[in-house]
Amino acid sequence: MASTTKTVVDKTVQPILFDSKNNNRSSTTQEKQQPLSTPSSRDGILPSIERLHRLHGTSILLDASTLLRLPASTYATSCTIFHRTYHRLSLRKHCVWSVAMGCILLASKVEEEPRSIHSIILTFAHIYRRRRLRVGDDISKYHYGAADAEADNCAVLNDQEKENVVRSVKPMSMLGPVYAEWKEALFNIENVILQTLGFTLYWIPDSHPHKFILYFVRVLEIDDKKVAQKAWDYCNDSCRIDLCVRYEPEIMACAAILMACSSNDIELPLVPRPWWEVFIGGNRDGDLSAVCNAILSVGDEENMEIRRAKYAFVPSLLDKTSFNDPESYLWSKAD
Repeated sequence: MASTTKTVVDKTVQPILFDSKNNNRSSTTQEKQQPLSTPSSRDGILPSIERLHRLHGTSILLDASTLLRLPASTYATSCTIFHRTYHRLSLRKHCVWSVAMGCILLASKVEEEPRSIHSIILTFAHIYRRRRLRVGDDISKYHYGAADAEADNCAVLNDQEKENVVRSVKPMSMLGPVYAEWKEALFNIENVILQTLGFTLYWIPDSHPHKFILYFVRVLEIDDKKVAQKAWDYCNDSCRIDLCVRYEPEIMACAAILMACSSNDIELPLVPRPWWEVFIGGNRDGDLSAVCNAILSVGDEENMEIRRAKYAFVPSLLDKTSFNDPESYLWSKAD
């Protein structure tokens, strides 16, 4: 019997996605700043909740990339796949944990930095334990409601004691049911992402703002290496939200350089016209400002939303329980 699964084959490969209600490449800055009509929003999920889960997913990707020793480009590729996936799939259908696993696996293949299925599963299981213990977070100071599923049990532990708890767990057996749960979730979501994005991932590595930083800095004759590093860090921050599907990478690179120069008290020419117009053209000041503000918004460590996404475990929004939600088999058996 032939499969009835629908596949989106995006033969045009448009790097920038636009609201289906306003599919116009000449959209104004104000229109771009409005939340796009995503499948999650059409399922009744508020923009603030969708943002929380996107931040949670990309923070998991960052942790996984660090532990797997993947380069920054692979992390950026995984985030791009992640955001584009959730512009076609709803958080009601697929949780960020499974999608994040699939994105890491696919990004490592696209970037030719392959990691074994075994190492990916063990890494995500390790991050899962850390999130449940909220390693690195001050449990006595911050409380996130539903995300504090195990906060009472570890509130008396300091960070070193939490790390010892995580490290004391024996590596899971590849033949056990826990490993099977993770493996099934990974394989299923890999197929879903590939079908959803039409198997067109080859262009993503060349569309990151990181690719433009060093070229732009050289053209601007900025010799301070701190500026390039700071701009690079801002580009990493931009991956945490869906700027990659709203703006061209050149705009994000210019925004990162603008903020990096500002923080290092370096002035760039604004007359006879602003320096960024050489790279992104005229009448893009509004886009540049919007990108700067969006990137700065994810760097506030005192913001409860940012902290919850970074340190805690955020339960899924699935209509049915996710494979690792508090009600799941993994929650009681993973450790």
